Amino acid sequence: MTDFLLRHFDRLVIEGLGLDRHPELFSTYFGHYKKLVYLAQSPKPGSVDQAKAVADRMGLGFEYRETGYGNLETALKSAVGRDDARGAEIRRDAEAVTWHR
Repeated sequence: MTDFLLRHFDRLVIEGLGLDRHPELFSTYFGHYKKLVYLAQSPKPGSVDQAKAVADRMGLGFEYRETGYGNLETALKSAVGRDDARGAEIRRDAEAVTWHR
């Protein structure tokens, strides 16, 4: 489970799969699940307790892993921090494409 799925669990899973109207389908969808793994990128206060409550509601074990955003921050900083030479090259390419149209 991700932060997004946790925030919208009832709407996306319970209502989305029709479990609010047909709870007998629960075992069809989740009968082979053993545990719920909460992969938290930026957990808010109470998120872990909320995810545990979902796992309990589903009769599943629970595992919490704070993943963060991995290398995304580093990659974005690297991409944004490139020198202006690359930007000038891109602008020249754009001008060439515009000129040839």
